[in-house]
Amino acid sequence: RARADDAWTTFMSEEGARAPAASKSNPMAPLHEELETLAVSQEKAPSPAAASAADGSGDDSGADSEGGVLSDPEETLAQEERYERRLANLRRRRGLRDERTLKQAFQLLDCLIGQYKLNRTDEVLDEIADACEALGGDWRVKHLQSSAFCRWKQYRFRDALRLFLRQQEIVGASAALCENIGHTYSSLGELQQAEQYFERAVALLEAGSFGNRGGIYMGLGLVRERLGKVGEALPILLQSLEHYEKEHTSGGRVGDASILAKAHMSVGKALRKLERDDEAAEHMAEALRIFRKTCGEASPLTASAMGSLGKLRASQGAPRRREAIALLRGALERESAKDAFHLESVWELLSQLKDTQMEQATQSRPQDGGRTTQLAALEAAFAPHVPLVRAARARLTRDHEAADPGTVAVFFKTAGELALLAQDYAFGAELLHEALRTFALVQGFDCSSLVEGCHSLLQIADANRG
Repeated sequence: RARADDAWTTFMSEEGARAPAASKSNPMAPLHEELETLAVSQEKAPSPAAASAADGSGDDSGADSEGGVLSDPEETLAQEERYERRLANLRRRRGLRDERTLKQAFQLLDCLIGQYKLNRTDEVLDEIADACEALGGDWRVKHLQSSAFCRWKQYRFRDALRLFLRQQEIVGASAALCENIGHTYSSLGELQQAEQYFERAVALLEAGSFGNRGGIYMGLGLVRERLGKVGEALPILLQSLEHYEKEHTSGGRVGDASILAKAHMSVGKALRKLERDDEAAEHMAEALRIFRKTCGEASPLTASAMGSLGKLRASQGAPRRREAIALLRGALERESAKDAFHLESVWELLSQLKDTQMEQATQSRPQDGGRTTQLAALEAAFAPHVPLVRAARARLTRDHEAADPGTVAVFFKTAGELALLAQDYAFGAELLHEALRTFALVQGFDCSSLVEGCHSLLQIADANRG
């Protein structure tokens, strides 16, 4: 037991020493910053009533519409329930190939996609696919467009790109469609193509094509930022924010709208890259406030904003650490629950939460207590996070393991470390064994140091369980 305590003390000191750098990047998986950044640049598919299949247009920038997501999450849910009832009634009375039934189906899809209810979206898309194909024309294009938005929000960007390009083949280019394609290329990391499509969208917009100036500027600014042209990007993103503020001003007052939150978040992230963290935090906090009000606490947009602000607060040191922990916990809980579960986002949040909590525990650890007192303090600090680990783990599937065993492995290792810090030794050992099993599947990367770390942690777990 004494040797186990010594090893545990060493583990704690090493954790404290490496905490600030531990979550900077995942060496096992591709950078996915664009997923979080660009996922807030589009909120919903266009209202079918407002979309024009003649030019393939649709405002996906997130502007509110009667057919889409309202600014009150409770009213949005009530709207969804009304649409479901109407669709069921029309399906029963008129069948799926009646245009009134399809119009109602697309109103429901618009509402579902705006709320990121993507599993139900897939069900409706599958149900009406044959009818849309049989009727052809506008209905085929609308089905393509809604399918593309759903795939985009499921992080299936290559599938979304294929659908958007197919739409372009059918109806030709428009500013709005070029914006959609630009966002998709950006999310795939193909930034030169993305920049070209956003620049083309600007040109088409100036020529009178349908599109949303604010959304196009936001997309172009985000791509310039990711290309390292942050100084160029910030004025473009500020233009986008100014556009949406004017658009949502009534009676001299700027109203709350989710697209404004997205613009604030984009500006905040650019400011952070310029190391103007206080200004960045102001924009991110405003984005979070608006998302909470307009989209609700459970929205993936709220989760993304909480995570971004939480990471920023964690970097600002002790005065902001408690706030950072609360934000990171909230983001992790929401990311683990959403339909489009994204493993690397969850792993990054878990890693940042563990490291930030360790910094807080190190700062506030009892000075006059022995090992037992210090371990009790650690358990009190980390035990509340264990249910979040269990919830995230429950979302993992064999598909995740087959597609990206590296990220699965580092998730299990990080989760195991947190469980040991909470002194849930049995659960921690279980997670670490899963990490070892998954590391063995990784090819093209030297995992030896990570595997060695798992074995060292298992020695601690076994000694303390014995």
